[in-house]
Amino acid sequence: MMRKEMSPNKAVLSYILTVLVASWLVTIILFIKPEVGIKTFSIIMFIPAVAAIIFIKLQGKKLRGRRNKMNAKALGFGILFPLLLVALCAVISILSGAGAWRPVQPIDWKAIITVVVTIVVNLVVVLGEEYGWRGYLLPELTRIYGKLKATFIVGIVWALYHMPAVYLLARATDMSHPLLTCAVQAGVVFAVSFAFSYAYYLSGSLIPVLFFHSVWNVVNTTVLGDIYTNKQGLLQGNLFIMNGEGVIGLIVSGVLMLWFIWKLRKQGEVKAIETGTLQRVV
Repeated sequence: MMRKEMSPNKAVLSYILTVLVASWLVTIILFIKPEVGIKTFSIIMFIPAVAAIIFIKLQGKKLRGRRNKMNAKALGFGILFPLLLVALCAVISILSGAGAWRPVQPIDWKAIITVVVTIVVNLVVVLGEEYGWRGYLLPELTRIYGKLKATFIVGIVWALYHMPAVYLLARATDMSHPLLTCAVQAGVVFAVSFAFSYAYYLSGSLIPVLFFHSVWNVVNTTVLGDIYTNKQGLLQGNLFIMNGEGVIGLIVSGVLMLWFIWKLRKQGEVKAIETGTLQRVV
């Protein structure tokens, strides 16, 4: 059992291993019967939060209610940036011929309200991941390594966490190139984690990050299709290519990642100068 005096490094390493092993094992068990796995794979989304609560308690700390005040800039970024990502992927897909705009149903106010309500309801679901990733792991790593290295580590962990589920889902739903789909999706998750960190660092509140995650999950699947279940969205085409978690999504998020790396490095330099620890920036 982990003791209170365990070093921060050992605590976060133990947390990472616990979440990865638990999520991988649960995923494998669920997909013993693929039809069951397809319907229940989202269970693993709650593992990061449950593990975070356990580790916080074992470390003798108080549960973090994220009392930091959210500001308009952080919330606006959390809502608008994922919309921008989806829009960029959609435009590139249409211009490149990878996708075509073919809505199955007319887009009216009822459809828009349904999407908004789904985003709000989905906030509870994504909390299962975000309380772990940005509520526990990112702040802990930031105190040890700084913003940029912390984001890099969380991005790797987040990508690894998704990989078994994405691969098994791709196989179960007859997606083309399951292994390649898994690798590309992992690349997107790593790249977009820098934007997630930026959303968190703008205020230190989880609320903008929750909106970021929920808006992304709902709008990406609605517009560009769902690579997890191999279902088309408002755009019809090759999901592996045009989806926000496909090839085009990897290109777009990869390019934007460079900007966020610059921003996080700049923020680190400013803080290092203020605290007199410039050598610890990266």
